[in-house]
Amino acid sequence: MANTLTIFLLLSTMLATLGAHTDGRSISISTTAAAQNPTEQVEAWLKNLNLAEEEKFTKLHFYIHDFVSGENQSVYNVAESSITSDSGAWFGRVQVVDHLITAGPELDSAKVGRVQGIHVMSDLREAALGVNWNFLFNDGSTITVLGRLVAFAKEGELSIVGGTGEYLMARGIALKKTLVMDPDTLNSIMEYTMYLLPENDNGWAQSKQPLSIQQNNKKAASAFLARKQQ
Repeated sequence: MANTLTIFLLLSTMLATLGAHTDGRSISISTTAAAQNPTEQVEAWLKNLNLAEEEKFTKLHFYIHDFVSGENQSVYNVAESSITSDSGAWFGRVQVVDHLITAGPELDSAKVGRVQGIHVMSDLREAALGVNWNFLFNDGSTITVLGRLVAFAKEGELSIVGGTGEYLMARGIALKKTLVMDPDTLNSIMEYTMYLLPENDNGWAQSKQPLSIQQNNKKAASAFLARKQQ
């Protein structure tokens, strides 16, 4: 089972490219055909598993508020390379983050944790992040992710490489979707879906976190960002 998941994750790794256009206060961002609908690809793969295998997975769904400016700013530059200012890809820039995690897309939705860690702009050819983040939930449990995200891309994937507490020694995949982005501030709301496997066959107890809430919330998220600009 573990080998099957590893093969799938390697095959599903994508390279997204940016193609944005402005529509009111939000940005609609396209990806390459190969990178579209990673969530649907994972769910389709899960449906092909037998019931005993599928029941081992835990699915988490929540939202991250990625604010690069304003009163709720949650990402800051801490270092740059000698070529960062001349690089079209911001190569060598190191940033530290402490993003809010909520159950829904609104800032006043139930707060379920924080995303804390660092990422580095580490591609000379395009703006892409090398990510090292911990998802810290209200009960103190964590999920650790590593991987690569293309800046401003609509979708992305990260590897779940570990966890603590309720998600002890977790592994799996985290799928990111840009729900809405303000074209002036670049503040954004990200939708995350995680598929996790425990280290052993016993699984975890049912999660106490109110994470699996609300679908199709782009309209609500857009309205929230519009209010923040007034």
